[in-house]
Amino acid sequence: MTKFYRYLFTRSELRGVLILSFGVILIRVVAYAMVPVIDDFPDSQLTSASGDSAAQVRKKPKLIEINSADSIALDELPGIGLVFARRIIKYREMLGGFAFPGQLREVYGMDSARLSGFIKLIRIDTSALRKLDLNKATFKELLAHPYLEYDHVKAIVRFRDKKGLIGSPGELWAAGVLADSLWEGLSHYLTAVADSSFNEKKVLVK
Repeated sequence: MTKFYRYLFTRSELRGVLILSFGVILIRVVAYAMVPVIDDFPDSQLTSASGDSAAQVRKKPKLIEINSADSIALDELPGIGLVFARRIIKYREMLGGFAFPGQLREVYGMDSARLSGFIKLIRIDTSALRKLDLNKATFKELLAHPYLEYDHVKAIVRFRDKKGLIGSPGELWAAGVLADSLWEGLSHYLTAVADSSFNEKKVLVK
């Protein structure tokens, strides 16, 4: 084999070819050693890295505020078409606004499966709930609320007429006028505003 190369190269040329070949091999070995081996990284690290980059690209969905949303905004929620959007708005008006997510289950035709499909996509602002003033609301206004039956309203009005000015909604439960089961839902929609003119009228009557 050496004799064959002698006919192709001179001794000095052959030495140069060997040195060059050795240099190429050495460069490839060093380059290969510097490349990180993917298998050395745990799968969890690779998954985490790809997940982080995907999370940066993917934006969080904008939550819909259920007490101010119109039918068009509500229609964008999964499982809620225009029919359910109108029902939600109608019941919202009857209530005076939603105080907590579970009340959406009270909308006509709403079931747990449908509610669970969009409950994480909504938020509730309770700052603008419409409340009934126990010292001023009429019998008709109290009866219009979904949580109050005729007997409830009759008992409230009788208590108000007998006691006079109601200091706080809690007095209705403390006096046994309303059942404890009504507290969780109804308490969000009642208030008792002190009216100085009320006391003045009582003094004049006396």
